Amino acid sequence: MQTGTEIYNIGILSALAATLLFGITNVVYKKLDKELSAIDITFTRVWVSLLPAYFFAILSAGTFEFEVPPQSMLPLGVSMILGIVAGDTVYFLSQERIGVARAFPIAMSYPLLVYLLAALFLDEPVIIQRIIGAVFVVVGVAAIARTEASHENTEQSIADDQRKRIGVLLAFLTVCLWALSDVIFQFGLTSIGAAEANFFRMLVASIVLIPIFFITHRGGRSLPSRRITLLALLTGLFSIALSLILYSYAVKFVGATITAVIVASAPIFTAPLSAIYLKEEMGAKVVGGTLLTIIGVILVVILL
Repeated sequence: MQTGTEIYNIGILSALAATLLFGITNVVYKKLDKELSAIDITFTRVWVSLLPAYFFAILSAGTFEFEVPPQSMLPLGVSMILGIVAGDTVYFLSQERIGVARAFPIAMSYPLLVYLLAALFLDEPVIIQRIIGAVFVVVGVAAIARTEASHENTEQSIADDQRKRIGVLLAFLTVCLWALSDVIFQFGLTSIGAAEANFFRMLVASIVLIPIFFITHRGGRSLPSRRITLLALLTGLFSIALSLILYSYAVKFVGATITAVIVASAPIFTAPLSAIYLKEEMGAKVVGGTLLTIIGVILVVILL
């Protein structure tokens, strides 16, 4: 029988593994953003991940006939629609308008709102050390992302004011959607296993995206090339199929707040990956931001 400490450690390791996968796939998507639209990324990520999610649920439940408790259906479904279907799509739209260096720091401040909502509605204790750690993570992430601004193309930097305002508003909307999704997800996990909950969420997202797919393709919008679609599907297997199951276990075992802070620290992985894969330089601000982010995560994870 696993102890509380063992379960906590498993949750932390799951969150870190999910963050690494999120980081890797974000770098790949950044490479593809000229050839793949935000909505296409959402479609490919969700649909390619439905079958693996089902297999994970079967393995976890030990039966093909697992059930989702009725009281969990609504919060699980709503959390998926808010977080992945709406939140991720809105974030990608924001990133298209104001760039990663502006959209990412805003969006990654969402753990602070998660902590507030969890304290208000889930009776999570407010611990000053964790608040300080979360702030460190947000500041560190902002420092890393701001440094990447110099690598953005000129076309983005001279975007008109209205486009920028819309992009900033979308980034703040992302914060609200992701935070609400995490807290509602934690509430929905109280009476169901993480893998089974993950499959149900993926099923809901897959169904919701069907009419959206046909609506967005009215008017003859062209589909991405076969090569790009295949690459997006393979990337989606890691960004959703594997990372979301790990994320689900993290939320189940350590809660939405700690998981959100760890996931927000993704730039400590994406910065070196971008330097290697996208040929971006790592300056002193990136190194400093990375160290600050790591310290923040330690403050949140390890209570002194």
